[in-house]
Parts: sequence; structure tokens; C-alpha cells
Amino acid sequence: METIKGHAPSISEPDDALPWIEINLTGGLTSPDGIIDQELLIPTREAHTDFMLAIMPDHGSSIDLVLTTGQAVSSHAGVFLLDRFLCRLASGEPSVSGLDTQPATSAEDTREDVADRLDIAMIILEEFRTALGAPEMQQDDDFFDFGGHSLLATRIIGRLLDSHGLEVNFNDFFDAPSAEALAARISVTRADCSPSPSPPQTVASSKAPLALAQTSLWKAYAAHDFGTIFNLPFGLEFLDAVDESLFEQAFRDVLKRHAGLRTLFYQQDGRTWQQAISISELADYRWFWTSRESQGITLQDEASHRFDLASELPLRVRFLRDSKTGNQVLSLLVHHMAIDEWSLNTVIDDLRHAYLARSSGSEPLWTRPAPPFHDFAHQQHAAGVDPSHLQYWKDRLAGANSQLQLFSGDKPEETETASLAADWIEQPLTQEISNRLYAIARHHNVSLFNVIYTAIALTLHSIGQSRDIVIGTSASGRTDPTFYETVGYFTTMVAHRISVTPEMPIARLLDNIQHQIGESMAYADVPIDLIQQALGMAEGDGLPFEAYVQIHAKNALNGSLATADGETIRYRQIDPDKSESMFDLQFEIMEDNIEGENHLRLVITYNADRYHKEQAEKLGATIRKTLSFFAEHELLNAPVSEVTL
Repeated sequence: METIKGHAPSISEPDDALPWIEINLTGGLTSPDGIIDQELLIPTREAHTDFMLAIMPDHGSSIDLVLTTGQAVSSHAGVFLLDRFLCRLASGEPSVSGLDTQPATSAEDTREDVADRLDIAMIILEEFRTALGAPEMQQDDDFFDFGGHSLLATRIIGRLLDSHGLEVNFNDFFDAPSAEALAARISVTRADCSPSPSPPQTVASSKAPLALAQTSLWKAYAAHDFGTIFNLPFGLEFLDAVDESLFEQAFRDVLKRHAGLRTLFYQQDGRTWQQAISISELADYRWFWTSRESQGITLQDEASHRFDLASELPLRVRFLRDSKTGNQVLSLLVHHMAIDEWSLNTVIDDLRHAYLARSSGSEPLWTRPAPPFHDFAHQQHAAGVDPSHLQYWKDRLAGANSQLQLFSGDKPEETETASLAADWIEQPLTQEISNRLYAIARHHNVSLFNVIYTAIALTLHSIGQSRDIVIGTSASGRTDPTFYETVGYFTTMVAHRISVTPEMPIARLLDNIQHQIGESMAYADVPIDLIQQALGMAEGDGLPFEAYVQIHAKNALNGSLATADGETIRYRQIDPDKSESMFDLQFEIMEDNIEGENHLRLVITYNADRYHKEQAEKLGATIRKTLSFFAEHELLNAPVSEVTL
């Protein structure tokens, strides 16, 4: 048991405050379901009390709050809960008339002693189990062995801080990936009582400004004449029959849950706004077509649709029939203004949940809220850009050469105007190499993305002989854990400056890359166009990098739907036929989980006016050789110069 005290002076009627204090204290719990409250005799006869709150008058006009935690609750939960409660009072939230608050000295004096006795590992473990759906996970189990990845790590870091006052460095998550090991690196923080901008309470149909990343994307969208450059076409082939009517109902449930998917974008008075239509208005917009309504239409036809975002929803869901197999094929076309790659997995996961519910004749019940993206946009718009974050990128990228010098003397002549014409190739990796890459990531306490990113950087260095390479990648942009279940365009593009020398051990290069990416996550809320401006780049100068690397971890586009009667409806991704790209070179790592087994493949999209197909194929083959070298030398102690390509 642990007893924590708080002090609340200046209250005229302590007895009147009891119900209000009780409600607001327990309201601070992240999972209040199942809480039973009752008044207890003192001394209590209750033997298994998890939380016991005593409110005692002190010198007539003050009260002491004493919160006692039982064996089933970490004492840290009590410390943080009472601390955050007092913080809420101090911040001026609605309260009992005349109530003023301050933490008791005893709570501060005992904080370090209490922290030493916290069962922090169990708190972390419960977050692991919840995020991974792995109730069997133990304190010494590796987060990544149970299917964890960087976005889930980011979510857990946010929840640990927001719900438990436990601060974790992103890189520490990879260096110490078990609950037990991570607990040793935790910083116990105090609830932040400083005021923060609060977004206005919005209703579903209210308008909102664009978020920072959306503003950056909209500029690029306008620069490309509001064409199809930001269409995101996805195709699924169903290996088993799917009920299209049931699918439409389930997808409508997803649209109801995620207001960002039923949002219009329009310009007014020189500004761009977004406005979600109400659920009652959904019937006024066409967004779903059955296979019977789609005869003669192809995936390519849908992918080339030009959205009018001011008058139509930013997505189109259409069933087709494969003329050869007769299988149902789903075309899911979404505009990038409404979704990012992290949101896609959320959409598919929610769709699977809703389909299962609808197959039993029920509406889906959601265990976690998904606040509207508009609230995030309001919040970010009010806060603005953090100057220190912008300075971080300026310091690291100033003077960097964004140009890649590959295939010297064999490069096609560049056109006078930037071209978006693109083509793509795919480089599948053998299961043996894939398994070895996962093992390398575990051995070096890094992510799979870091390993393949390092191989790509090493390949670009080997081919172009450049020692200073700028590589772009994406960051989730989800800086507030409140919005982790929200669908929208949060993603920012970030640029990392990678130094490679021939004598550098590959393991050091891997470590440098992992720490640079991890460190930069805290500053990744700054859109790339603002970084370009800070660097003195003109709008026509292009991006500060030519190569872009991203991973589609736990790709949800290969999987299955389930029905209430136990039926399994399998689906597989159909890769889009890309014909446009903003990047000269884009490397996409596809992590597909098919029937419980992970498969890796590398998709390279290249600017067709900058590179020949033969050059792209040579680049892909060289990366595969680099990954094969990694697989054969797990310790990666060899210097960069020994990688013979």
C-alpha cells in the first residue's frame, strides 16, 4: 500500500466539495469502466480497496486529500492521478466555489522514494499488451518480436506520458525494447500545469483551417493544377466472395467514425478551409459503387479520377470484377488531403471490425474514441510552428547538397520543366534474407526500417561516391496521443543528412542513422516547405532531397475479413500502376503479413525523365546485393569499403 497526500486550501465548506472532488479525481483515470465507488467507514472493513480517498479539514478553511492505493494498483498511478487532479484545479477548470489548490509538500518530498518503488514495468507491459493485442506477453519479452513497429512505439510513448506521467525517449524504445528494460530508462514526470491552447469544441459540420501538413500539401496540389498527383489508389482482390451490401454498411460506419473522410475542401477569402459534412448528409454524396454498376471500368480508370474536393467526398469505393478469375476487386481511391499512410491501416482495421459487427446485424462498438481531425487542425493552427523546431532542421540541413550524382555520364538529359512522369519496378526479397534482416534489427536494437534505410544509403554512396547524402522520409506527425486513432493527413516529410565514409563500420552507420531518425522525431511537426524557406530555397528549387524512403509496416492491405458465423474472406493487395511521382527516386519497403508470415519486398518508383528503366533495375539489384551482404554478416563490423557491389 502507498499513501499520497495533496493539499487544497481555501474552501469554505469541505463537506460540499466531496462529491465534486471524487468525480474529478476518478475522471482522471484513463479507463474508468468498472469503477465502483462507495463511502467507507473509518477504519474501513474493506480488505481489497484499490483506491481510498480521505478528505480531511485542516485548520478550518483548508482540506487535506489522502489517496491510498491497494496492492492491485501501482503507487505511481496514485501519485500521478492526484498530482494531475491538483494540476487541473490549479489550471482554473470549473470547480467548487472558492477552492484553491496546491500540492502538499509531503507529496513532493516522497516523490523520489515512491518512484523507486513503482511497478513501472507492469504499466509499460499493460500498454504493450493492449497495443499489440498480446495478453500473454511478459516483462522480458521483446516488443518487436510481438509485431511492434515504430508507429506503435510512438503511440505507446504518448500514452505512457499522457496517462501515467512516464517519459520515454524514442531511441530508448529500440535500445531497451522489453517492458523490464525500458522501465530502467523511464523519467517520472510531474503533470504539466502550464496552459496550452485548447481547440474550440467543434461539431461535425463546422469548418476548420488546414493543419500545417495539409497546408504544405495544398500548396503542392495547387502548383500541380489540382490534378491527380495526390490520388492514392489502392486495389484489393478478394479470394473469397464478399457481401458488397454488407461492405457498404461497414464502410459507412467508418465514415461516421472518421469525419476526415467525409470532408470537403474549399477556398474562401484567400484561405483554404475544410468542412466535414454531417452524417445525415452522407446520402447526398455518391462514394460507393457495386460491381454491377462498374462494368467496363478498370482500376486505372478509377486511379485517374480528378477530384473536385469542394463538391465531392475525398474518397471513392468501387467494386469491380476480374474478367479472368471472376473474383471481386475493390478499388479504394482516397485523396491525400484526407489520409496518410498511417491512417490507411486504421481505416482497414476499423472496416474489418465494422464488417464483423454488421455480419451479425449489429452496429460496431468502438473501444477507443477517434476525435475529429478538425480538432487537431484547430489545435495546431492555434499553436503555430515552434521556432526551435524549425531551427533544428535549419542547423542540420544548411549547406547540404540535395543533388544525387548517380550513373555519371549515363543519365538522361533533364527537361527544362519538372516532370512528374514516373515508372516503377519491384524487388522481392527471399524469405531467408527477410528473416535475416529481422534478426539483424533485433541484434542491433533497431527497427527493420533502419536496417533497410541503411542499405539504401550505403548503395547510394557506393554508386555515386558521395559522402554527404540527404534522404527524405515520412514522420507520422501525430504529436498528440489524443489523435492516434484519428484518420487524417498528419504526415510530414523530413530530411536526414547522412555522412558515409569508406572506413566507417556498417554497424556505426546503422547506429548513426537510427539515432538521427529517433532524435528528429520530436521536431518532425514542421512541414517541409517551411524548412525549404528557412534554408533560402525558392519554390521552384524542388525538395531538399532526391531520394525518399518509407516503410509500409504491417501492411493491412493483405489480410481477411471475418463474419459472425466464422467465415473468412481473404484479400490481397494489387499494386497500383504508378505513372506520376513527386520524387526522383522513391523506395517503398512493403511488409506484408500473409497468413501469419511476414514477407518483404522493395518497390522503386523513379522519375522516367531522369532515369532509364535499366538504371532503376541496376539500382534495385544493387540494393538487394547490399541486403544479402547484411544477411551474411549479422554483426556488420565490416567497413563500408568492404561491401563489394
